[in-house]
Parts: sequence; C-alpha cells; structure tokens
Amino acid sequence: MKAELEEQLIAKYPELFQDKDAPPTESLMCFGCECGDGWFAIIDAACDLISRHVKGQAEYAEFRWVQIKEKFGTLRLYSTGRYDDYTAGVIAMAERASATTCETCGQPGKRNDEGWISTLCDTCRKA
Repeated sequence: MKAELEEQLIAKYPELFQDKDAPPTESLMCFGCECGDGWFAIIDAACDLISRHVKGQAEYAEFRWVQIKEKFGTLRLYSTGRYDDYTAGVIAMAERASATTCETCGQPGKRNDEGWISTLCDTCRKA
C-alpha cells in the first residue's frame, strides 16, 4: 500500500497502529500494510468500526494491529490485545470483502485459482 494511504490510517486510528515503529520481533506493522491500495477502503472501514467499539472500554484498550497483509488472494488482519465477538466479526467481514474486491483498484474483483492467487478486476488482471 502506498505510504500516503498508510499515513492516513495511522493518523486517523493511532491507537490501532501504535506498533508501527516496533521491531519485527514484536510486531510486523513495521513493514506497513502489505497489500494493494484497492483494499484501503476495507481496512479503513474495519478500523473505524473497531476503533468506535473499543474506545472507552478499558478491557479492550490494548487492541492493536500487528500485521495487515495479503495472503492467498485475500486480506489478513492480525491483532493483539483483548477482543470480542464484535471485533472478530469485523475482521472476518473485512477479510471476506477482500475476496470480491480488486486489490489494485478497489473495484469488484474475483480470485483466480491458478498460478499466483490474487483478487483482481478484469482490467487489472489484463494489465
């Protein structure tokens, strides 16, 4: 993901990205969001829902991302700290949404089953 988009997420949700400068032995967020720009809106929506949910709840104050990446053509969101069914549901929703969203441009896309597995729209796949 472009640095500018990551910076927007970090500025908007600093509590969720507090490990962005941690060494890789503690968090893999030091590598940034390891996915295409097309999934920015999905990540932003997941951060918004989770941030609103955990704010003011002391037992969830330690919730934060430790890795955001693409794997087998879909988004993977890994976190640490306490979480509940709501945050687990938001993460599952975001990961499922990425399976039908082009990782490159954010338009509707589909996963291929041959070669390098990716979720792309027809235009980005041809490119």
